[in-house]
Amino acid sequence: MKFLRTPVALALLLNSPLFAQAQVRPVDASNTNNTTDYVVTATRSPVAAADTVRPVLVITAEDIRQTGAATLSELLQTLGGIELTRNGGLGHLSSVFMRGAASEHTVVLLDGVRLGSATAGTAALEAIPLALIERVELLAGPSSSLYGSDAIGGVIQVFSRSVERSPGASLSATAGSNGLVQGTAALALRLSDQTQLSLGLNSLRSDGINATTPDNIYSHNPDRDGLRQRGAQASLSHSFSAGQTVGLNWLNSRSETHFDDGPGIDAYSDTLTEALSLNWQARWTEGFNSEVRVGRSRDESDDHSSFPGYFNTEQRQISWLNRVALAGGTATVGLEWLRQSVDSSTVYTEQARTVRSGLLGWRGQFGAHSLQADLRQDRNSQFGDHSTGQLGWAFRVDEALRLRAAWGNAFHAPTFNLLYYPGFGKADLKPERSNSFDLGLDARWRGLDLTATLFENNIRDLIDYAPPTYEPANVASARIRGLALTAGGQLQKGLRAKLNLTVQDPQNDDTGMQLRRRAKVFGGLHLSQQWGAWQIGTDLNWVGKRYDGADESESSQLGAYGLVAVFGSWALSPEWRLEARGNNLTDRRYASVLTYNAPGREGQFTLRWTPGL
Repeated sequence: MKFLRTPVALALLLNSPLFAQAQVRPVDASNTNNTTDYVVTATRSPVAAADTVRPVLVITAEDIRQTGAATLSELLQTLGGIELTRNGGLGHLSSVFMRGAASEHTVVLLDGVRLGSATAGTAALEAIPLALIERVELLAGPSSSLYGSDAIGGVIQVFSRSVERSPGASLSATAGSNGLVQGTAALALRLSDQTQLSLGLNSLRSDGINATTPDNIYSHNPDRDGLRQRGAQASLSHSFSAGQTVGLNWLNSRSETHFDDGPGIDAYSDTLTEALSLNWQARWTEGFNSEVRVGRSRDESDDHSSFPGYFNTEQRQISWLNRVALAGGTATVGLEWLRQSVDSSTVYTEQARTVRSGLLGWRGQFGAHSLQADLRQDRNSQFGDHSTGQLGWAFRVDEALRLRAAWGNAFHAPTFNLLYYPGFGKADLKPERSNSFDLGLDARWRGLDLTATLFENNIRDLIDYAPPTYEPANVASARIRGLALTAGGQLQKGLRAKLNLTVQDPQNDDTGMQLRRRAKVFGGLHLSQQWGAWQIGTDLNWVGKRYDGADESESSQLGAYGLVAVFGSWALSPEWRLEARGNNLTDRRYASVLTYNAPGREGQFTLRWTPGL
């Protein structure tokens, strides 16, 4: 644990007065925030976060503002309790690993609409501007019984700004290291008792850092690889009589990201991430409501490099969910339709697939016992039928302690690249499948909410590149065991803390090797203290040793590292606020991807105006 000594010492030094106060003054329960928080990702319907059988990690609008992050991937690295890799600086390709599963084993949703590339198999998290969103929910563990293919590791659901959680207007200007300049504008208000409107704009520019190291012999170019990003968001909802509401959500983000492609080549990629949805909700009776959502998402990438080309994915989606009071609980019955189509400069033998799905779920509570059961059938035009399910149980011992257990299975359909890329893809690949078991407890102690979850995820038919041809094949299996811990709450008046720690064994069952780019230990600590108009805090993140290769050779090893950040704000007046953040204060040299650089010490300042309306 030597790699933690310097960051930990610095974090404790920065917060020494906070901990001194926490030790001498007990928690005042009357000062805690008891407002009920509702989540939707765990059940596909609103439910109190404290009542979900499977825990959901929530990142709030206040968390987003404090971090000073510009993209979703940066935010998750600070607060998400998941592993992150990034091929360079701000805006470059990012990947997330939930509970040791691969990056393509995570479903990403924006206001209920599925995002991602059908060719690469991942969503462009780096393209989602945090200035346009207000909340993130993370559901770890297999969730195909709720969301279909790809949810082996879990689900990340992002919510755009709304009147309920982010009312009012806001203008902000940010300047920082590496030529960072950002401007944002947001407005969320009620046009009438029945109509709500939310609008947002974001513009960001950064000169960036040099993305690669000299060891990247094919791509290294000793220049800065910058980012230009512009985004817009809009939502409109109107409530009619008889409990009916119609809503429209739209988010569009365009980026120009420069990357290394060899000496003397100024390579860049133009990308687009967009989600559009129209939803209708109706409350027919006290115990019966329906929801229809029609959505479309686009993931487009156009590379200007020595190997130019474009890869565009469009996903059209329709869902119809009905929730009915049944047997002391709530039953969910739904139908879904998804069409993924690919348009590319590379000619694929197949360019579209359709998935038709039916789902049935029930959740209820009997005294101290809570139950949740979900079944789903997906009919994929490429692979046929796939059935998935999950079963969860929780038992409340008393007001401060709850025990829980869950089982679920999931699958991941191969991407268009794995199936049809010329000279590489194999059309006979099967979906990857998994079975997972969880045991956990939730507790409340001295004002802190604590969770502990033991998990095991067994993945079979894992796609790997087998010798001697190293073409993709269903030849591998993996077993991931671990313990995930979280703690959060108010230690005393004005002092809040969030902690996440995961200890795991992400292992390739066939070779006994550690799975690529996944650590055996990682975690983070977030502290913030409010003193009147002032707020100050720190973020400490640490990641254990990993390997970026098929074996555990010394040349493929990525060393362990710890990072320290500080942030603060000063309310100059009720309408004006000055915010600041410093990242990687120890200027730690580290890498999350072999032969790619990570940012060193950075700082930024933000001036924010929130006028009264």
